Amino acid sequence: MHELNHVRFKDSISIVIPLHNKEMNIGSTIELVVKYISSPKLQIIIVENESTDSSKLIAQNSIEKFNKNVEIALYESKKGLGNALIEGFKHCKNEWIYFMPADFSFGNSDIEFITKNNLFDKYELFIGSKGHSDSVIKRKTSRKIYTRFFNFIINNLFNINIGDTQGTLIFKSDLLNKISNLRSKEFLITAEIIIKSLKKDLDILEIPIVDHQVKSISTVSPFKDGIKMLIQLIGLRIKIMD
Repeated sequence: MHELNHVRFKDSISIVIPLHNKEMNIGSTIELVVKYISSPKLQIIIVENESTDSSKLIAQNSIEKFNKNVEIALYESKKGLGNALIEGFKHCKNEWIYFMPADFSFGNSDIEFITKNNLFDKYELFIGSKGHSDSVIKRKTSRKIYTRFFNFIINNLFNINIGDTQGTLIFKSDLLNKISNLRSKEFLITAEIIIKSLKKDLDILEIPIVDHQVKSISTVSPFKDGIKMLIQLIGLRIKIMD
């Protein structure tokens, strides 16, 4: 893992961590978030969505360990990244919302970039983007090809120009009031947030992230989930253009 630096975010922030079959990672993720991220008011929201391993139990034990130091809670949703994020957003109380993966695969490199460059007041949505030219990403060639193909499809389908719609997100909480109700129940939730924000002409910036090479069991099947996402993309375009 790359070296982590402590980051103090200027404003209050709610961190939403969807959790599905990440028993290898969730305990260390919670510990690292508490250790390396702080703000005037920090809230950590874990949303367990129908894991079949010990993720929920490990998360509960970690919460008991750290809840004296920071506001942290566990909620549950139906299976699917979209379901988990939508549930998590309901409980966010702070000025900013930060979505990060349960394996902490990009560390806090995204929020560190925002803090170092003092970008807080200039944008409403930051996209931690694997497609950014300054990102440090080490992935298999097949995964890179899949990602580029997906981004090509989504950019042409929605007439946008974004390097990555499947990265991390950091945005002002009132953004959710500016875009219409979120409908994606699975992986497309981040793409939906980005596309709807672009259509509203909100201030958006893609920022670099660092792949920390975290050992994790992937819950994504590139072929099976790729076909599913393509079908859902077409459905999302129809809904957005209605």
